[in-house]
Amino acid sequence: ASKMDQFKELKPGGIEILVGTPGRIIDMIKMKATNFRRVSFLVLDEADRMFDLGFEPQVRSICDNIRPDRQTLLFSATFPKKVEILAREVTSEPVRISIGNVVIEILADDGYKWEWLMTHLVALCVEGSVLVFVSRKGGVEELSNNLQQTGHKCGALHGDMMQSDRDKVLRDFKNNKFPIMVATDVAARGLDIKAVKNVVNYDVARDIDSHVHRIGRTGRAGEKGTAYTLITQKEDKFAGDLVRNLESSGQPVPDALMSLAMQ
Repeated sequence: ASKMDQFKELKPGGIEILVGTPGRIIDMIKMKATNFRRVSFLVLDEADRMFDLGFEPQVRSICDNIRPDRQTLLFSATFPKKVEILAREVTSEPVRISIGNVVIEILADDGYKWEWLMTHLVALCVEGSVLVFVSRKGGVEELSNNLQQTGHKCGALHGDMMQSDRDKVLRDFKNNKFPIMVATDVAARGLDIKAVKNVVNYDVARDIDSHVHRIGRTGRAGEKGTAYTLITQKEDKFAGDLVRNLESSGQPVPDALMSLAMQ
């Protein structure tokens, strides 16, 4: 919507909840369409994403101009230092809540990944939809074809697909046309499907932030979910990153993962 249309909607008052991007909210304040005087609850959603997009100055400006006795809720899939600093500055007596049930499987080599998947996939599908992440576009086609050949209905999603084809796959997955979707990280951020009960990191992510966004595709909106990560002996560097991530979020570190990280 245009600024003027939004101005006309806000100006008469009576708005109890205002949702917007930081830049547009500040635009409306400057145009005197509304003000922060009555704001008692502030919600910062996807704080890390807003920082990545360069909205830190706008976010801080909004926080600085809302009454100090407000209640602030900050949601962030990842928690880099700059987001942690903001959280400490804009909250009072904060409580940090980390959500997620994670399972780490240490495997001898890549050959055992398929065996693990075949052993567990039926049980995972009984619980709900399954999202399987691989690192390469070619790996998506290969794994989805192998699954179909073994009788598993599944979809494939990667960055080389036309947008219309990607939209159709997502729509069909959301409508339970098939219970399994194999994808690259193109699906990791922004995918919100409550039916996804299990995420399987068939290949580890390129970095820990991508990993966090992957596992965040399950356990959405209060639903229960589990993320499984298959790590081989050669991936000791990622194992170290994962150990630090688990420790920082207060989750237990499996002994096998710690041993791999210390190699």
